[in-house]
Amino acid sequence: MTHIADIVGLIIGTVITLMIGSYLIGDNPAFRWALAILVGIGAGYAFGVVVLYLKDWFLEGLGSDNLWGKIYHLVPLLLGILLLLKGFSPNTPLGRLAVLGNISMGFILGIGAAVAVAGALLGTLVPQMLAAGTPFTHGLTGILQGVITILGTITVLLIFSPRSWESENQPHTLTRWIQRIGRGFIIFALAVTFAGALTSALTQWVMGVWDFAKLLETLAPLIGS
Repeated sequence: MTHIADIVGLIIGTVITLMIGSYLIGDNPAFRWALAILVGIGAGYAFGVVVLYLKDWFLEGLGSDNLWGKIYHLVPLLLGILLLLKGFSPNTPLGRLAVLGNISMGFILGIGAAVAVAGALLGTLVPQMLAAGTPFTHGLTGILQGVITILGTITVLLIFSPRSWESENQPHTLTRWIQRIGRGFIIFALAVTFAGALTSALTQWVMGVWDFAKLLETLAPLIGS
């Protein structure tokens, strides 16, 4: 049974891959069908998560004897209902209550902004500042690496500085060199990022071709018989 399931999975994966790859020859029904399948699967998964939430979390929470436990489980549902009101037309009775959905939106945006700022400071900026000084403790090679890191960080940040460095509509020579160095670091970073994305795409393509070859190898005995 497992062997049959693997064959079916390979066939479905190969067919969907070919349907998506058909976009290379232009927009066509096969590509649109593949997109519809992906969107449908995503919507079905989201609906399943909602059902599990209502069944295993919300209903059990309301059945709790603890009052604060009931409130804890009831608040997310109320915020979700208020957010759904924003999907109704303003001309309908429920659409006139859509302004209440701003409460949920404000809650989501406020929490999201707080998490983003905290993550940027504690997860990115502070660790990078601490890591910038680490190479200086590893000899000459570490010092060179630290100087390059600090130079790249400062020059790139100065490019996006809102302060005007121009005098009599002519930029200073130092400013031009700082901008050139900063742009060089940005170009290098984008090139590395693009190379990584291209490598990942090629790896996925090779894996797809390999799966297709395995499918042909699996079906060859069946076709020969």
